[in-house]
Amino acid sequence: MISMNYHQSKVSGKETEIVRNKTVLELGSGCGLVGIASGILGANEVVMTDLPYALPLMRENVERNKSSWKGKDLPCQRIECKECDWFQPPPINILFGNANEEVHPDVILVADCVWLSPLIAPLLQTLKTYTVDASTKVIITYQQRGREAHEEFWQGIHDLFDVVVVDTERSVGLMYSMFLNALKRC
Repeated sequence: MISMNYHQSKVSGKETEIVRNKTVLELGSGCGLVGIASGILGANEVVMTDLPYALPLMRENVERNKSSWKGKDLPCQRIECKECDWFQPPPINILFGNANEEVHPDVILVADCVWLSPLIAPLLQTLKTYTVDASTKVIITYQQRGREAHEEFWQGIHDLFDVVVVDTERSVGLMYSMFLNALKRC
């Protein structure tokens, strides 16, 4: 919800638009809420990813909400659900269905995926792999659950990106803080 609230506040004119008219990749999409919200908020194309067990529910949610994200007045052309294991991430052009073209997402979203220490290094490596284009913006939202995973992630993310921490209490009006980082490749 934090990521959705943040995107909505940005798109509604409080600051710059985050996903409108952009190609969006979401890592660790789960049920698909953030990716679907990106389509509703004006992304041109959204590719949501997760492990195979999550894809059936994600696809069902995309289909059930199709009238909300696809219509004559909405720019979203497609929302797709693809498998992406951070230990062996597929090439980005395969995720976007363009086997012969180089594809670079404008925005990469990661919502609430920083909680298990063994997943930190693979997540960071996947982000590094998918942000070869310096203009790609990465937005990560998460609630700190454990010190070890947080510290490992925080160190690793600073090694890869210029990090901007957004005060979610102040900027979005949440009652408690979560980490929200707008990142650009170093």
